[in-house]
Amino acid sequence: MTEKMPWFREAYLDSISSRCWAYTPYDQGWDRCPELQCDKALRCLFEQEKRLEPVPRWAQDIVERSINFPPFCPHWAFPSPYLDVLDAIGKQTPQTFVHGCYTASRERKERMLDYVFCLDAWLAGAVPRQAALELSMRGNADINWQQVCAALWEVLGERSELKELLLRRIVHRQRWWIKSLVWDDDHRNLYCRDQFLGDTQCGGGNEQGHYGNPRFYDPYFAELQVPEVQQIERRLSEICPDWSWFQSFIHDSWLCAPKAFRFIERLLWCVGKEKRAVSLPSHPLENGDIVPGFLQCEDTYSSIAGGKEWVRDFIVGMRLWVSGCRPNSALICDVYQRLAERTPIKLWLVGLYLRKIELLDPFGAVELT
Repeated sequence: MTEKMPWFREAYLDSISSRCWAYTPYDQGWDRCPELQCDKALRCLFEQEKRLEPVPRWAQDIVERSINFPPFCPHWAFPSPYLDVLDAIGKQTPQTFVHGCYTASRERKERMLDYVFCLDAWLAGAVPRQAALELSMRGNADINWQQVCAALWEVLGERSELKELLLRRIVHRQRWWIKSLVWDDDHRNLYCRDQFLGDTQCGGGNEQGHYGNPRFYDPYFAELQVPEVQQIERRLSEICPDWSWFQSFIHDSWLCAPKAFRFIERLLWCVGKEKRAVSLPSHPLENGDIVPGFLQCEDTYSSIAGGKEWVRDFIVGMRLWVSGCRPNSALICDVYQRLAERTPIKLWLVGLYLRKIELLDPFGAVELT
């Protein structure tokens, strides 16, 4: 029988296995998380690591970036970011770019730019037909812009100072997300190049740090420091009875969220009403309005139920691969193909990743064991 290795605070903190628990209960650390100290699976992974030493640099990078920073909540690109980690392990090659939090592709940004253009046109006093004609020339055949613009102008209704300020604030926040979210070929240098929307260096070391791409720090707070934004928000706090609710809604309108466009659709509905009018999971409202799909953005978000089922099957696939059992579904076969042959170092990495997904549980689908 193999003798168990010492399991204590200093040994754990010195291990590579301690470096991949962002946004899980284990991120609290050894002293503040008794569950971590009692986790038999984690202790086994710690012991696996010690038998591997020295751990090669490529494997350390996968732990510290890929396993540490998969999206910690549902992501628009799901499930690709989770499969990317398996590819990195299978190929024994760190990811060049981690498709995690605060990442969005050109296609997604350009879809949001079209909606921002609609709001900009409304603010400029254009009529729906003028905005629709320009948008129709951009080539998005999936959207009837004449219908969208007509419906949006109807939703927004008569002009008022409150509506104009709310829309200016929404437009600035969305342009900031379009500029600051990153991608393989988009390093905060492609969009809104003629506008200062906030410090794109994002402080270079705030408390949140980065999300697997060390050059790009958390962009959430930088835009909030812009004097123009603060001026708009001060005025809104004076004239908008529901400003605290609108403010939270606008600040948290992440473009990387799976329902970002539906989120904006509901926000614009409330702007038209000049009040809180919809129920949100974070801000429930009894008898909230049922918002029609006037932006025609239904194709941009996926099913939460489908996400739960996928995560459950994904976890089963990794468990079967670790145990050496035969795959029994298309997804599990894909897991096996990406990971390829079983080796001690891959078994350790997959074990860490499996435990990370179990603890992260982005769709609330996991029964911990």
